[in-house]
Amino acid sequence: MKQKDKEKISIPFQKLREGVILPKASKPGDAGADARISGFKKIIKNGDKKELSDIETDSYTLKPLERIACPLGFATAIPEGYYFKVVPRSGLALWEGISIVNSPGTIDSGYRNEWMAIVVNLSNKDVTLKKGDRICQIILGKMHEYKVTEVDRLPDSQRGLGGFGSTGKS
Repeated sequence: MKQKDKEKISIPFQKLREGVILPKASKPGDAGADARISGFKKIIKNGDKKELSDIETDSYTLKPLERIACPLGFATAIPEGYYFKVVPRSGLALWEGISIVNSPGTIDSGYRNEWMAIVVNLSNKDVTLKKGDRICQIILGKMHEYKVTEVDRLPDSQRGLGGFGSTGKS
């Protein structure tokens, strides 16, 4: 069954300032919709307190291993039972070394504030970000109800207690 034959979920997006471009998929059938930078917020330390402060600029040069919050300019009312993931764009990751620190970032249905991408420069060179740049993708996910069940022993598996990397080297 094609997507156009299925019932689509309507998700309210609210633009929070002039000039914001709401996320949209680049091509039909894409899982992610590209979201764009609407501004920049830097971490300011004031004694033991940390807070985010707006940077009034149209571009920001991110140094190697530096991170910055990039507001996306919109808020949402995600229906109960769904959530969004904020994930890196593969081209930015490969070519520029730009990633999302808490990938995937999770936006719950009850969240109503402005969305942000926490961006990090993992390259060894400065990278300039500009308002309007596509910085991340958002992917809608469906919640699955589950419960945590404590047991004394887990069932066996073929892998058993092998840890990270235990399935062999490439």
